[in-house]
Amino acid sequence: MKIVLLQVGKTDDKYLNDGLSVYHSRIQKLMPFEVKTVAESKARQKKPVSVVKKEEAERILAACRKGDTLILLDEGGKSMGSRNFATFLQKTMNTGPRRIVFIIGGPGGVHHELKDRADKVLSLSAMTFSHQLVRLLFAEQLYRALAILKGIPYHND
Repeated sequence: MKIVLLQVGKTDDKYLNDGLSVYHSRIQKLMPFEVKTVAESKARQKKPVSVVKKEEAERILAACRKGDTLILLDEGGKSMGSRNFATFLQKTMNTGPRRIVFIIGGPGGVHHELKDRADKVLSLSAMTFSHQLVRLLFAEQLYRALAILKGIPYHND
């Protein structure tokens, strides 16, 4: 079983890359974890947002495999606390997928076809964050959930 974070576009800021590196290392000590990046839509400023979202959704879905459990991170998704997320993650792992793929769309959001294809849509917050910052927030929450499941003293109630 492997967890994959599938994101659109590279992470630009050094502080975000540094933080992601810290959590990537921590997560990999607990289970296989991979970050995959698909390209942003080219000439995105010259195209309608709906076209950009569709192109990016096609790239995301092309990076997915048959049998993957797809979990989209979107501000309109279901919100849950860290312990509930840990329970959700454990239940999802127990269903036996080879990969659980968490998806973070591009700066314009995601196409409705991707939302429809997702097995679950989760929200990290009702607030809107940049798609690049969400990567770090999610990595921390994933590590926190795994620490809860493994009994590692990290999460404080």
